[in-house]
Amino acid sequence: MSTLVRLPISQAAFAEIAEKLRAADYHHCFLTGGGIAMDGIAVEPDPNAALPPNIVEVDPRDISRDAFRNIYGLDNLGNGDNEAE
Repeated sequence: MSTLVRLPISQAAFAEIAEKLRAADYHHCFLTGGGIAMDGIAVEPDPNAALPPNIVEVDPRDISRDAFRNIYGLDNLGNGDNEAE
């Protein structure tokens, strides 16, 4: 018998780990409840993958205010006495 500690992680991190385990044919690591048992598996940072898959780094100075508001779903930015309600 072994103890299993549950560590909630982001969906992106989970998907990346699952993809790598499936590619390595580690299907036995997947639990019936949807988790991944990682006995004997070490996680280390990849210096060539600074951001999660499908994430693009954008310099906010390179996008317009309207594009920024659209990306973050902001109707009103608000400031000072004219704060958005």
